[in-house]
Amino acid sequence: MEPDAGPRARIVGTRDAPALWKWYLLAGCLLSAVYPLVPPAPAKLVVWPAIGWSAVAAIVVGVRRHRPDGQIAWYLLALGIATFIVGDDLYSFRNFVQHDDVPFPSYVDVVYLAMYPLLIVGLVLLIRRRSPGRDRASLLDAAIITCGAGLLSWVILIVPYFRSQDIGVLERLTSIAYPLGDIALLAMIVRLAVGSGRRPISFWLLAASIVQLLIADALYGYLNLAGLWHEHNVVDGGWIAFYVGWGAAALHPSMRELSARSSGSPRVSRRRLLLVGSAALIPPAVLFVEQLNGEVVDGAAIAVTSAILFVLVLARTSGLAGEVSEKRSEARFHSLVTNASDAIVVVDDIGVVRYQTPSAARVLGRHAAELLDHPIGDLLAVEDERQLGVLLATAGVTTTVDWRVRSGDGTWRDMEVIAADLRDDASVHGLVLTMRDITERRALDAELRRQALHDTLTTLPNRSLFHDRVVHALSRAARRQGDVAVLFLDLDDFKMVNDSLGHPSGDDLLIAVAARLLTTLKSGDTLARFGGDEFAVLLEDGDVAHAAEAVAQRMQDALREPFRVGEEDVPVHVSIGIAVGRAGVDTPSGLLRNADLAMYVAKRNGKARFERFVPEMHEQAIRRLEVASELRGAIDNGQLVVFYQPIVAVATGLTLGAEALVRWNHPSRGLIPPNDFIPVAETTGLVIPLGRWVLDEACRQTRAWQQAGLVDDAFYISVNLSARHLRDTSVVDDVVHALDTSGMTASALLIEVTETGLVEDLDPAGTVLHDLKALGVRLAIDDFGTGYSSLGRLGTFPLDVVKIDKSFIDRLGGHADGDAMVRAVVDLSHTLGMMTVAEGVEDPDQARALSRLGCSVAQGFLFARPMPADDMTGALELEGLKLVAQP
Repeated sequence: MEPDAGPRARIVGTRDAPALWKWYLLAGCLLSAVYPLVPPAPAKLVVWPAIGWSAVAAIVVGVRRHRPDGQIAWYLLALGIATFIVGDDLYSFRNFVQHDDVPFPSYVDVVYLAMYPLLIVGLVLLIRRRSPGRDRASLLDAAIITCGAGLLSWVILIVPYFRSQDIGVLERLTSIAYPLGDIALLAMIVRLAVGSGRRPISFWLLAASIVQLLIADALYGYLNLAGLWHEHNVVDGGWIAFYVGWGAAALHPSMRELSARSSGSPRVSRRRLLLVGSAALIPPAVLFVEQLNGEVVDGAAIAVTSAILFVLVLARTSGLAGEVSEKRSEARFHSLVTNASDAIVVVDDIGVVRYQTPSAARVLGRHAAELLDHPIGDLLAVEDERQLGVLLATAGVTTTVDWRVRSGDGTWRDMEVIAADLRDDASVHGLVLTMRDITERRALDAELRRQALHDTLTTLPNRSLFHDRVVHALSRAARRQGDVAVLFLDLDDFKMVNDSLGHPSGDDLLIAVAARLLTTLKSGDTLARFGGDEFAVLLEDGDVAHAAEAVAQRMQDALREPFRVGEEDVPVHVSIGIAVGRAGVDTPSGLLRNADLAMYVAKRNGKARFERFVPEMHEQAIRRLEVASELRGAIDNGQLVVFYQPIVAVATGLTLGAEALVRWNHPSRGLIPPNDFIPVAETTGLVIPLGRWVLDEACRQTRAWQQAGLVDDAFYISVNLSARHLRDTSVVDDVVHALDTSGMTASALLIEVTETGLVEDLDPAGTVLHDLKALGVRLAIDDFGTGYSSLGRLGTFPLDVVKIDKSFIDRLGGHADGDAMVRAVVDLSHTLGMMTVAEGVEDPDQARALSRLGCSVAQGFLFARPMPADDMTGALELEGLKLVAQP
């Protein structure tokens, strides 16, 4: 592929293409000629839209045909033209089809005025692409010209609207907006004109069309003020020229130059100075004309404009002085470059040094006597000496090469060498070698590359290097028809180490873990650290499909012995995911993803284990992603519903309270149980807004039952809060909001916290629980017996209720240890002043056993299943009893 020769070369390549812009311009002229001959209605409804929309189409075709840089700018210009023609079409439709006078201002003016910001932004983008650097001179010149033109617009068009007593404020502001928009467009085209680079035909077409727009708008404004305006007149020709000019500019091949980066600085020509100077003379000219008319009515505007122009001209004059100074600096720099710190060496046709700068002794580590009149090739490495021979044999060469040069102390230095053949220059007559010592830079680059590919803490390969090795491993596996295995490791509960011992101790532990894991691998295997507590292993030799599980087991065995960190023995467990892949079937990214998925399955299945990837894991992950995506909308769109399960007195069956249980009423899948979406909500953080919604809804419904007289003040509602919600700083405010908005008393709310959440996610003092307790709500530990709590730890938290997990209730009656466990929990809870509630009671024998063991409150299918609020209301109405206070 040949290198791009730049925008000029690309434009030349389009000259052989048909001159579509000429045909378009000719067609526009023909339509313009036909337009005055057509009656007003068909002219405005047929010919005019054809002209306008052809301009939009021409811009789009021009962009697609010539493919300039920064196409978005041209599309914005097309959109601006489109808004203008839409405004024309709306106006004509109201006027000639509906025969309705269009009021001024109206929505049509909004459409018209929308053109200006679109065109301005498009032109700004063209200017920025054409002159990406700061061009202060061009900006000042454009400001001077625009300021002068703006004064003319103010005097001729804007001031008459301000002074008119026959129009309202909105009509006055809308009328002023048009000339202001025209001045802004003029400013953009002037800035484009005075910037650096040539001004191709496309630019002149754009400039001419904008000038035509300004003239047409000015005539319209003047005639409108004078009450002489009527539809379908000669002024329409200006707007037609505006449309056609934009379209022709986009179709012309030189349109690519308008967004191509220009080189050099704008040249200060006489014409440019004349134009800028003329603009600066506009205020005194206006003052002179008004003086001749006998009254100076715009003195303030003239004075302000003169002051602004004075400042701008002063700044521009200062810039011209700076440009002169800059040229002098360039001459001084040219003089200094001969004594630059880089070594400059001139060699003859056979490579003998004929000249060197004084800096050569420092850069090359050689005295002048060791260089002058000696072959430079004697100092070069063999391959570099051969390259020097090629340069000497090639005429007119200018290139950059890297050489290794032996210094005076015998060490090798890396040199960046710019070789320029000036043997035909009578003043040089040699090959000029500009040599820069880059030894330290090369060493630094090598170190940076090493650091970029290795973990700074453990010195293991990092994610980037590991990915690269997986790519090469799959390529090698393809040649030998073998497999590649990737193991993804994540340390279990490593956050607790950082939180308890500090991050420095956590870093020490990671270094020790990495060292121990390395002992389980062969020399050809790769162990990498991905960051945090994540590691990965690459296996590619032998039967990796069977070896992967053996390696995973060795790693877990190696980590069984606790690590000594400071004064503490820290146990470490790891969850491992295994993925086996084959070249042509699996990609490196897919292999890593599969191992990562398998690792998360190992986490969910209890941690401290390894799992091998199966395709079902990916399908489950996709389903979880879909659930997470839909769940966000379910919370906002009212798809969640709360079911209520009564909590009853075992002896009497009377309802003491109810537990709020969320369900998802999916529009297509029906009612979804919580086990299908709560885990996803936990991992994505959606469990917090979900829990907040359930809390608000449950409190509102409970207050409604209280106000209806269906329950008394002793009735309570039990709401589950996730451990993640408890860690959130808003949890106390969420509870306060639910109570305040519902009007329910705090004592009627029982907040349930899982046992695992208490142990793993709250501080020992249970600060959050104490804050909630201070509100007056009651607290319960849910699923007690499934986590890590001992009976003795119950007293460390401000709990009111212990809910005994269903797994223990199921063992009542037929298992002596089940009775003993329930009795122990009940007795200790009562001793600590806590009430016990049995969960999952399903048959009468369990209820009788609970009564015998002293547990008087329960919930489960034996008494009632979870039900919607309406069904719960009906059940409370049927019960019809006022409940006594709970024990």
